[in-house]
Amino acid sequence: MLQLHNLIIHNLIHMAKLSHVFILHCWSMDSLSHMALVAQSKNIFTQFQPLHSDIQLKDDFLNHNILKLGVFLDINCDKSGTVLDMASAKRSFSHRYHWLIYDRSMNFSELESHFKEAQIFVDADVTYVTHDPITRNFLLYDIYNKGRQLGGQLNITADREISCNKTNCRVERYLSKLYTRSALQHRKSFTGLTMRATAVVTALPLNVSKKEIFDFLNSQYRIQLDTYARLGYQARQPLRDMLDCKFKYIFRDRWSDGSATGGMIGDLILDKADLAMAPFIYSFDRALILKPITKFSVFREICMFRNPRSVSAGLSATEFLQPFSGGVWLTFALILLLAGCLLWVTFILERRKQWKPSLLTSCLLSFGAGCIQGAWLTPRSMGGRMAFFALMVTSFLMYNYYTSIVVSKLLGQPIKSNIRTLQQLADSNLDVGIEPAIYTRIYVETSEEPDVRDLYRKKVLASKRSPDSIWISTEAGVLSVRDQEGFVYITSVATGYEFVRKHFLAHQICELNEIPLRDTSHSHTVLAKRSPYAELLKLSELRMLETGVHFKHERSWMKTKLHCYQHNHTVAVGLEYAAPLFIILLGAIILCVGILGLEVIWHRHCTRH
Repeated sequence: MLQLHNLIIHNLIHMAKLSHVFILHCWSMDSLSHMALVAQSKNIFTQFQPLHSDIQLKDDFLNHNILKLGVFLDINCDKSGTVLDMASAKRSFSHRYHWLIYDRSMNFSELESHFKEAQIFVDADVTYVTHDPITRNFLLYDIYNKGRQLGGQLNITADREISCNKTNCRVERYLSKLYTRSALQHRKSFTGLTMRATAVVTALPLNVSKKEIFDFLNSQYRIQLDTYARLGYQARQPLRDMLDCKFKYIFRDRWSDGSATGGMIGDLILDKADLAMAPFIYSFDRALILKPITKFSVFREICMFRNPRSVSAGLSATEFLQPFSGGVWLTFALILLLAGCLLWVTFILERRKQWKPSLLTSCLLSFGAGCIQGAWLTPRSMGGRMAFFALMVTSFLMYNYYTSIVVSKLLGQPIKSNIRTLQQLADSNLDVGIEPAIYTRIYVETSEEPDVRDLYRKKVLASKRSPDSIWISTEAGVLSVRDQEGFVYITSVATGYEFVRKHFLAHQICELNEIPLRDTSHSHTVLAKRSPYAELLKLSELRMLETGVHFKHERSWMKTKLHCYQHNHTVAVGLEYAAPLFIILLGAIILCVGILGLEVIWHRHCTRH
């Protein structure tokens, strides 16, 4: 027994690298005492469970809360068969347990009878130990099955021969190449097996022929239909080639009935499928029964619209005053007034015996110089001309500053809407269209977020428009955004951006406003928490990510970024910018006509008297 105790310690420390072991035995007290002392000396935590015929085992006696537990089982004990049956029923032959099964008699037929129908899978960590009848050394065998439901057979592979004495153990020889790589690397080939895959198809009825469904999933036309489902299907084909297996498909018309029931999720939970073709949005409810394997793609839903342009919204008397602050305009006006007064004084001194312009005419000359219109009358003296030159230089600099600011404003980034949140959108008078994708529709109709519920209540339930004008296809919705300024379309970035790139001009893309419908997240490849293929599929998909195979498919299906080129077109100044100018001009004309009328009246009054 001393050699067996040392073998257990050697297997736990050097092979499994564990510090917790559960020993199922039918040993004497002396053997138990020695085993406990040896384990304590190596800082190994042990728990002993006798397997006598009168012992009643609880259903949860193998449950634990640590990362991985080592289990030693003496198969020669009375209750060993019961233990193996309970472990199989509880799926305890998994990656969370390291089994070391000891058999004194080297009875392979009995071993096969226990494990042939057992629930042992590709992630099993089961080692069978027996004695070499000649050397009396220990022979270790690796036991696993890639999946009985897949058509797999029980595999028993000789691993190594270990000799032990009363103090330690050492490897005498390796009986195979299992030691060269990890267990999953040796088991990754599923040649001849058929994995069960669940896939979703919502664009076609499920009663059509399988050929039509496969043709649709392999195609890339009308990408707005089942985008994530088709991307997932096509991205999984290299995985099938890596595993060298076949896929048997189960087609569903939905991802799930609720957050974590029905549809593809139901197939994973009920063990009807081994993997899902389409990715999932990971949520708290799903986290209780599913676990994410790898990130699949970006998932982002937005409300897109162009600024609603109306003449009334752009009418502002201060539109052409915005380049300068009020203080600058006031200072410039005072300079022109002062220059007009100085010109008037200069003209009086220079033209004592000739016609002299009035103060109002001199101020008008100063104002014309300030507007870069020149002057029909200029001073004759050197001092007067220098002053007039200084006025012209000042006006020229102001004019250049003014025009550069106006042009840069016209050529700069388009003005974005003041509507920045979903709540502001819900309170606005803008019409809304929604992409009829199942994940978008369910979120809009069932979300518990207050702003989403308010948006649905005001824009869908309370809308006077027909449902057909609200739930519209992706291409029609994007065209409506382009042609109807102020129309809002709610869509997924993966589908909406493709049509934006197709139908929008480059500068129109710059005018788009975006409001996130929900926080940006990622879709994930998920499996049931107890899936035995989680680690193998994770390593395979990480390999596809590293080599760029997955990104090739993702980039061909999803456009998650739009490029804005606002300087590649001629800027057209609309009425929203020019209307204030026309209003000012009209006001000035009315004022001039009024003044002219007053002058005529005054002239007639003077001629009569």
